[in-house]
Amino acid sequence: MKKVVFLVLILFSLSYGKYVKLNPEIERNFDIKTLKVKKEKLIDKDEYPGVVIENPSKTVIISSPVSGVLDNLFVKKGDFVKKGQVIAQIVSPEINQIIAQIETARVKVQTTKNILDREELLYKEEVIPYSRYFSAKVEYENAVATLKSLEKVLFSYGVVKNGKLLITSKVSGVVLELSVFVGSTVSVDKEIGKIADLSEVLVVTQIPPEEVKKIKVGDEVYVVGLDNVELKGKVALIDYQLNPQTRRNEIRVSVKNKNFTLKPNMFVNVRLFKISEEGFIIPKSAVIATSYKNFVIVKTDKGYTLREVAINKVSSDNVVVIQGLKEGDEVVVSGVNLLKKELLEEGK
Repeated sequence: MKKVVFLVLILFSLSYGKYVKLNPEIERNFDIKTLKVKKEKLIDKDEYPGVVIENPSKTVIISSPVSGVLDNLFVKKGDFVKKGQVIAQIVSPEINQIIAQIETARVKVQTTKNILDREELLYKEEVIPYSRYFSAKVEYENAVATLKSLEKVLFSYGVVKNGKLLITSKVSGVVLELSVFVGSTVSVDKEIGKIADLSEVLVVTQIPPEEVKKIKVGDEVYVVGLDNVELKGKVALIDYQLNPQTRRNEIRVSVKNKNFTLKPNMFVNVRLFKISEEGFIIPKSAVIATSYKNFVIVKTDKGYTLREVAINKVSSDNVVVIQGLKEGDEVVVSGVNLLKKELLEEGK
């Protein structure tokens, strides 16, 4: 009790611009602590809700290269598929016609080859003229060329097995949509489904217009998903046109989706980091705010005193002081409430 009375007497003896000295025991009892300041930049963060979408540049539309009927479907929506994996089987009259033409062409190749072998033997024995041998040779070469041409046409459609066309995935990814079922007619312009490579996804969020000027394409951000898992991303697009409904600007963040943590339509938070100009970072609780000025309490060799400061940036926990402090100043960060009332009253 005597210590408290002693401290109060000291405080009431203050006038603005003078100092208060406390012995170490009183500082300990009232938990008065200081922070030695140094110049640095405040990294602040804001979080905005967002939603995961597939990256259009990594999404593949699956369709049949020919008209036909879907004979079998080997995947369902949400399945993960590997590049080259068979996802559907098509029966096509066009494919069957080409296969029939190839079989006919193979027979012709064999027939013309037999004729050429015979004509060559007769020509060597000088039984027939060269023109007859040459004609047989041309017929054989034309038959071979026709067969190769038909085989190339069939190959261009994809893998054909047992007369049926196998539709394979062009990428490793997740089946996002299936627009058909077994028995459906298919064609070049009819979509079978969509497969998205989810190794890289986009996150769409909206931020206040005053924050838009603080970021740029390529800035690093973090996407926070389930269980607070953080994934590093980069700003890929900023829409500078204000959304008329939300009065905000849309941004898109590109994220390397490690272990496929993020799925389309998943809700996440986008964490934006903002860096202030250089100054002295102190806890917000250390600032004594009046109607017109801001003060801190600084510990000097002479004792504790009020110091007017100018603040540039305020975050949820800290502030950046740009005037009124110098490198190495000791600012009171604990026990401020004990000193501020008397110092301010005496300083009026």
